[in-house]
Amino acid sequence: MDDEPKRRSLRAGAVTKATRAELADLGVSPDSNASAAAAVRLAKELDSAQDPKDAASAARELRQAMHAVRGLAAPKERGDKIDELAARRPRQQTG
Repeated sequence: MDDEPKRRSLRAGAVTKATRAELADLGVSPDSNASAAAAVRLAKELDSAQDPKDAASAARELRQAMHAVRGLAAPKERGDKIDELAARRPRQQTG
């Protein structure tokens, strides 16, 4: 008999796709950041979960991992509401 536990294959579904997209938006690579790599793995666990308890556990851990990643990501240069309104206003031509 084989004493090693059987590994189930993990699939990459919608949660994995969304996690990878958010990591890319944050500029954090799972290849160079352990928390990001853990987030991708947890997303696959969530996509592959058959048991609701396993899904809930993976979702909770994924939420925590992404919280850590977001805290480490460099802040983005984004304007505030005033900048948004100014960008929408048509520019007046001086004549």
